[in-house]
Amino acid sequence: MTSSPTVAPATWSMSGTIASLPLAGGQATLDVAAADRGLEIQAASGDRDTLLGVDLETVADQWLRGADVVATYEPDDQRRLRSTVMWRSHGSHAGVASWEVVVSAQTSLLETEVAVAVRSDIAADTLLWSPGGDSVHWRSLATGDTLPEGAAAVLARRPRSSCLIAVHPGDARRIDIVRGAGRYGITCRLFAAPLEKGVLLRSRVLTALGPADGDEAWADRALRAFAASPPPLTT
Repeated sequence: MTSSPTVAPATWSMSGTIASLPLAGGQATLDVAAADRGLEIQAASGDRDTLLGVDLETVADQWLRGADVVATYEPDDQRRLRSTVMWRSHGSHAGVASWEVVVSAQTSLLETEVAVAVRSDIAADTLLWSPGGDSVHWRSLATGDTLPEGAAAVLARRPRSSCLIAVHPGDARRIDIVRGAGRYGITCRLFAAPLEKGVLLRSRVLTALGPADGDEAWADRALRAFAASPPPLTT
């Protein structure tokens, strides 16, 4: 019996503020100057998604580091937030490609409210949700229902592929959804508590694209690995 192939993270290329990454039969692009658009995915299945967009502006610097695209964002409102964002490619395994975004925030004020959102726009027909962590159990989301506060992951389904979005279960979060015509807008709201001067907040969101067949199984594996992963020491 042969094991499923694992493909190491591909090398990003960067021109100005735009990074690109080859996929099997497709491509991912990221403009760090338009962080809210996130990864624009053209997959071999024909599905088009925008994943892991972060609602930050005023990029100050950007660089490549191994499998990571890193950018810093300077304060542009009264919260005086300075953020670093790292988009990381985890490569692919058994036809499942995954990425992670790590968002950090700090402020020069004594205390400020902090709310940063990670947004994705996904073609999908139905949605499942899970509290994540070590005990993964998927539940269907009925039309018109909102996600419960305990939701840490969603699995968006369409005929040829499925897409996983998950906040690390150890991080403060709230996931909201907006339904459209054959699409879901998924917003992961990070950093629920006020931020004090000298404190660095950090949170992580994972996304994975894989086959529709057996999607709960590969999503379970991805969630367990994500929950068990050590926190990033630096961004």
